[in-house]
Amino acid sequence: MHLPYLADPFNTDLALGYMYLSSDEARPAYLYKVTNDSNGIEYTGLEIDKYYTDGTNMIMMRAGSSVPFARIGIGPLAFEANIRGGFRAFFFAYRGTDLLGFDGTYYIGMNAKLGNLLTFSCGKKHHSGHIGDEIIATIDRKDPVDGSLLHDQQIDYVRQDPLTFALSLNAMNLLRVYGELRLGDTARIFKPKFINDEAVADGYRARELEVGAELSLPVPHVGDFTVAFDMTLHEMGKFVPRGSGAVINGEHERYTFTYDKDAPWETEFRIVLAQSLTTRKEGLKARIMATYHRGRFPLFAFHMSKGSFISVGGSVGF
Repeated sequence: MHLPYLADPFNTDLALGYMYLSSDEARPAYLYKVTNDSNGIEYTGLEIDKYYTDGTNMIMMRAGSSVPFARIGIGPLAFEANIRGGFRAFFFAYRGTDLLGFDGTYYIGMNAKLGNLLTFSCGKKHHSGHIGDEIIATIDRKDPVDGSLLHDQQIDYVRQDPLTFALSLNAMNLLRVYGELRLGDTARIFKPKFINDEAVADGYRARELEVGAELSLPVPHVGDFTVAFDMTLHEMGKFVPRGSGAVINGEHERYTFTYDKDAPWETEFRIVLAQSLTTRKEGLKARIMATYHRGRFPLFAFHMSKGSFISVGGSVGF
């Protein structure tokens, strides 16, 4: 009922794309070991560029599924339970590694639909990020830090378990406008825990707000041409990074974080152009797509890397 957002980087469609990073500056430069003590969060970078020095392009793959069940209807109002999940992965980064990393997500909740105009979704979402073993093993072998990264001192990753509330408005089957609010689990973002008493007292709840719009125009005998815009705002941006040490690709070797209630939320956005290859309005659709992304690198474990890229490819989804 509540269909995936075309420009959402965690869309559950099957997609494959070739990414063109805007420059070397958009390429992650460090793996960060994360420690959390009485002084707060600290990142210590292990330099990737020592071992992988070439390449600004890579391949993105995304796959997932959405399974509705227990659907009931009362006049124009319908409800269903829903389970969905998927992952995204990036390959052949730096011309020297097979897998840069992958992120996974799943959602368990309820969808509702009012006629063809309005859909609503609420539930619990989980998402987490993981670094490719090859990169970790290479750095672990050549530049060990306080024991093995693969065993004793594993590099941390980003994980969230937010409550999720989403609303989507459809107008004349041409324009869709949506918004989704995610509330961090008891005001905590796990691994690392960006949280302190001051932040909680000031209302910090690890929130994310995703908003977007999709305009679809029918092309006779081919299928809909869609322009989609998606923007995500992260309240985590109020934990302002303070960098020190060497700077590579705009990233510092070390970071500490200071909570600033007046700091803006971090913002990232995507623009997608998609041409459907079927004229049917419901069911699976094959598409050719082009995407522009600006903001954090789209793997949780590399969220300190900021930049932009263009990708071209295709997808099969709803």
